[in-house]
Amino acid sequence: MIKVLINFLYWGTKESGVYRAAYKIIEKLSKHYPLDIFVITKKELCYDEKNLNIIKINLSTKTKTAHLIYSQLYIKKFLEKIRPNILFNPLHLGYLFNLSIPQISTIYDVAPLTVFKTRFDTFIYYKFCIPKLIERSKIIITTSCNSKNDLIKIFNIPNDKIKIVYLGVDTTTFYPLNLPKENFYLIVNATFPYKNVDYVIKLWKKFDIKENLIIVGHHPKYLKYHNYLKNLTKKLNLEDKIIFYPKVTDEELVELYNKAIALISPSLKEGFGLPPLEALACGTPVILSDIPVYREIYNDIAIFFDLNNDESFLFALEKLKNLNKDEFEDKRKEFIKKFDWNKTAEEIYKIIKDAV
Repeated sequence: MIKVLINFLYWGTKESGVYRAAYKIIEKLSKHYPLDIFVITKKELCYDEKNLNIIKINLSTKTKTAHLIYSQLYIKKFLEKIRPNILFNPLHLGYLFNLSIPQISTIYDVAPLTVFKTRFDTFIYYKFCIPKLIERSKIIITTSCNSKNDLIKIFNIPNDKIKIVYLGVDTTTFYPLNLPKENFYLIVNATFPYKNVDYVIKLWKKFDIKENLIIVGHHPKYLKYHNYLKNLTKKLNLEDKIIFYPKVTDEELVELYNKAIALISPSLKEGFGLPPLEALACGTPVILSDIPVYREIYNDIAIFFDLNNDESFLFALEKLKNLNKDEFEDKRKEFIKKFDWNKTAEEIYKIIKDAV
């Protein structure tokens, strides 16, 4: 049996797409494959699988720099103690030094080097540490062709070193509840400036859109952006139309997805984009910015708008009103079948097995 050390020393929130993806991948790997898994984590993880050994450590740091330094020490410690056959990082934090065993690392996107340069420590990590992680890793996993092309272009990685593995959606959590639609559109994961939520708020004012807009999520370390969105809403006299939900449970999120007229995602950049997939799993249409990764993943099912043409947003809303619901439902069901966490885990297991 392959002994795998999984580095889950994640520094972000549990609501983020990266965390949710890593959590599901670990769950499926441990449930379905002959692996002896050890997970280093600083968070509470609720798994039942017998072949899953949770190693919870006390890693409380105020900066990403300190987190990086301590994580390297902890990874080294458990590499020596457990002596695994392989180190798997289901996110972009990995071991930056020489290893005698293969290391597989996941890099979801390169937003910190392209559209999100305002967080200095994140930019520095991607600029100087990610190249080292790539060098120390036998395989890099990413979640779209678009992200793969970005990685090759920026870091000059050999094509065969990068494997594309699409993410999935948990249809036991996200599914249609057959609730009546309510008078609002929904934006989920309004955490960082590159999510471009302010663009939609301004369009709500410009076109005097009658329906409400519910905006879900904020990152505690990016409270400034959250406050900017709220102040912008106040400045534009939209407080009666735009509602902020900083944090919701999965159950509340599923209900919002089901009740929304549509999910809107105006992102400038994504590695994959889980909220549109979750919304579709709940039976709700999606209106997405016309960026390459969204075209790659959602081309056959989404309604797109051009970020450089405000009028195209109105056209997208109009297209939604004329949507053939029966045709959409048939396409939606077929589309969702392609994105299954079991398929994601199966591909990652094959990568682990081949690497060992």
